[in-house]
Amino acid sequence: MYFKVFFLLSFNLRSVPGTINLYFNNYVMKNYEELMSEYTDIEFKAHVELDDVLNKVTQEVWEIVEAKEAGDIQEMYSESWDALVNVASASYQLWVEPNLEKPNDSEVSSSKLLIDLSDWNSKIQWYRNRYSRQEETIESVTESTNILISDILSFSNPNLKALEMLENSIDKFKSREWKYFENIDLKDYIRSIPDFPKEWIDFKDISPLLENRDAMKNMIFEMAEKCRWADIIAWLDARWFLFGEAIANLLDKPFVMIRKAGKLPWETIWIKYWLEYWSDEIELQNWAIEQWQKIALVDDLLATWWTMWAAAKLVEQAWWEIENIVFAISLDEQVLQDMSERQNLWKYTLDSILQYN
Repeated sequence: MYFKVFFLLSFNLRSVPGTINLYFNNYVMKNYEELMSEYTDIEFKAHVELDDVLNKVTQEVWEIVEAKEAGDIQEMYSESWDALVNVASASYQLWVEPNLEKPNDSEVSSSKLLIDLSDWNSKIQWYRNRYSRQEETIESVTESTNILISDILSFSNPNLKALEMLENSIDKFKSREWKYFENIDLKDYIRSIPDFPKEWIDFKDISPLLENRDAMKNMIFEMAEKCRWADIIAWLDARWFLFGEAIANLLDKPFVMIRKAGKLPWETIWIKYWLEYWSDEIELQNWAIEQWQKIALVDDLLATWWTMWAAAKLVEQAWWEIENIVFAISLDEQVLQDMSERQNLWKYTLDSILQYN
């Protein structure tokens, strides 16, 4: 046992600096799923989309070729890390299961690498494009992915395994992740209008947000990040359905409307709830949702908790599970706390993107 530990330490001391920390303090190497889940979480928060990742793969592969032609071996190793992690990220998003075993034959020419890169890009584009004349299957994309990964690994440090390369590249990405986040304060795009539509009401106007592409994109990503693990996105009433559909489309998830009674056709389930001086009803269509699916309940503004409380009860009544409850704007942090404590919603995650006191 002591000999094995010493062998591992001495082996990695002779390889790339920094990899020795993989074996200190009873460190256990993360598996592929853990690494890619962590990496894609950072990408998502940094608003990195699949097309960005595909473009990055092309850039990194060309940098491998340039480093090899320049005779810069260490730079070639470094670029192979970056290329591998981006190919893995694309694979993870496309549900491709890559083969990360290093090839026995490490002799791969730069021209073969570039040809296989082109083939990989083409097959992914054909696979994603429903109007393409060339039909591609996930099996074909997986095969092309594995060929490209094998090529990239042949340009990598022979003393490092693929998972070690992924972890090193992810650690590098994490160390500078702040650079990738857009520095946008969404409150700058929410306009407060006093005494509108009635006296004593401080109206939050989202028109500036809708007019600014970057701010709108940021809001959608921020809300989508809170809903990633739900099966279905459910949005309350009609005002912000454009946000709800954009979030559902970004996450590739179904979108369900919860509306006031009488607004939805077909079969619905409904619930009646009491406000201070009157009652109201909300409903949703129940034909497309299976029992025990996880739903993210999303609304634009939290001023009072009555409607969201009724929506939560409606979801529970249908034997669906609430993953979390998200608001774009909350006017009072105390309302979030009261809603959780007083309405027996403490078991759910309640969150908002923007908070006003």
